[in-house]
Amino acid sequence: MTPITDRSQAVEPGFAQVREALVKFRGKVVDYEWGKWGGQLVDPDTGIAKEPREFFDINCVDVEVLETKEELNMDISQKYNFRINCSKYKGSFWIDQFLASADEHKVLIPDGLVGKVITWLKVTQEADDPKYNATGFIIADVGDASPTPTSEEPVSTKLPIDILYDLAVGKTEKELESAIETHPELVKSPMFPMVKSGIFLKSLLGEGRLVLVDGKFQLPG
Repeated sequence: MTPITDRSQAVEPGFAQVREALVKFRGKVVDYEWGKWGGQLVDPDTGIAKEPREFFDINCVDVEVLETKEELNMDISQKYNFRINCSKYKGSFWIDQFLASADEHKVLIPDGLVGKVITWLKVTQEADDPKYNATGFIIADVGDASPTPTSEEPVSTKLPIDILYDLAVGKTEKELESAIETHPELVKSPMFPMVKSGIFLKSLLGEGRLVLVDGKFQLPG
């Protein structure tokens, strides 16, 4: 490849180019993380140190790129993560765009994201002064992350509470919630809402069939 000689043809490297070019994609959310940045920033108008900004980082796998401004210079099909800056103020991107999209699609933030296949769309919230425009991804659609059983797969005769019992051993509460959301038999069961509500789990703990040890569900003894 011949090197470019025109500065206007230069492109952003790596993740910077992907962040700029990626417009819409679909991926399964596997994890999230809260964080803070900018604790040493100073407001140029007042000279007063700014409070650290909080952000919400979302990790996706099995990524399908649906729309871009230009061809991506990196393969993100295996995994991709992005972050949204958080805010407590009405009119912010976090409140009026991101959380609004979660409410529209009935996704509880944060744990309701995990295990779901979500289509993400980049949007820009415009301000009176363009330098305060905010751009980020919002939820455009929510799919089903549960695998579709084939005709060769045996049909289980286990009750949902017994499936939950087997599923819980060795997991933390958060890990169990994610496993419940993606278990093919549980999600198709008419008792799925009861499983998700924690009623069956409380019953297993109350009966002594499960115990909580160091934050993980274990068999008694």
